[in-house]
Amino acid sequence: MNTLYNTEPNDIPTLLIVEDDISVAEGLSDILTGYQYQVFHTERTADTMDFLEHQKTDLIILDVHLDGENGYELCKKIRELWDIPILYLTGCSSEMELVRGFQSGGDDYMTKPFRMQELIVRIQALLRRSAMQKNHLRKSGNLIYDRERKILKNNQGTGTLDLTVTELKLAEILIENYPRTLTREELMFGVWDRDGMFVSANTLNVNISRLREKLGIFDGKPYIETLRGIGYRWAIPIRR
Repeated sequence: MNTLYNTEPNDIPTLLIVEDDISVAEGLSDILTGYQYQVFHTERTADTMDFLEHQKTDLIILDVHLDGENGYELCKKIRELWDIPILYLTGCSSEMELVRGFQSGGDDYMTKPFRMQELIVRIQALLRRSAMQKNHLRKSGNLIYDRERKILKNNQGTGTLDLTVTELKLAEILIENYPRTLTREELMFGVWDRDGMFVSANTLNVNISRLREKLGIFDGKPYIETLRGIGYRWAIPIRR
């Protein structure tokens, strides 16, 4: 079972076990490693959040009781920043606890004792669903654009950005056309369709300015770059 960060990129799914019982964590890790998963382990909230800041993680297996800490509250903190699948694996079996698990942001819930093969199947299903969802995401700096849900989020804890319909359309067009520079005419017709011929350049400039302000900056640079005499382009690299 790994306790240090992995800095080498690889395609092996990375699982994080958040469990304060070392013997349980080690036993589970040994089995999951045999299924070709890379497994890490943390025991407390602070260690878990620090780990997620530094290590790519594909799925979290989370206990509810963590040496006096509350796994449900940890799940909420994780959800504020990341869209990582979370599977509760706990001895709490009441219906109320199950409901709390899902309300706090969990994706699945299993109780101890459990059948190992069922756990593996559930892990595979969550990873498969997560991979499908990621095809809809465009990541840029601290921002994530969800093409399916048509929302733009900040992954640093501020949640979904409060954009107008026009601002969201502008962001979407610029993101989907990265790294190409779009002319003002392309943007006006892309956002306002046929009405674009009646939209003034000043209206576009004002909306771009408001959008740029709401997006903020990343590494000292604005997300939208102005190319004088040409148009605008999304300036921060897009990751899928």
